[in-house]
Amino acid sequence: MTLRLQVEGCREKVREFVDSLHCLPQWRFYSGSKVLLSEKAYRIEYTFEEKAYQKPSIPTRNVSKLMITSESGQKFELVMLDAEVVQMGKGMTYIHGRSYDIF
Repeated sequence: MTLRLQVEGCREKVREFVDSLHCLPQWRFYSGSKVLLSEKAYRIEYTFEEKAYQKPSIPTRNVSKLMITSESGQKFELVMLDAEVVQMGKGMTYIHGRSYDIF
């Protein structure tokens, strides 16, 4: 289903508003018409439609596997997104990232 939106006002504010709408990933925009009302104001009419839902892609993110071995020999594996590894010195390592494991 398509929708139509008309925005009218100060050029700068209308432009800022329309630019913020273009950042919404679930909508596809078509430029309708632009009418200059005065030196500082104008009207924009847009037609847009909803895009089908697209599942975010994990492969576009940096995926890392972290293996930790306990003193007793047990091994733990963590899968992390966008991991950062920082050597702190004196044998200390700081690892920061996001885990997407649901458990």
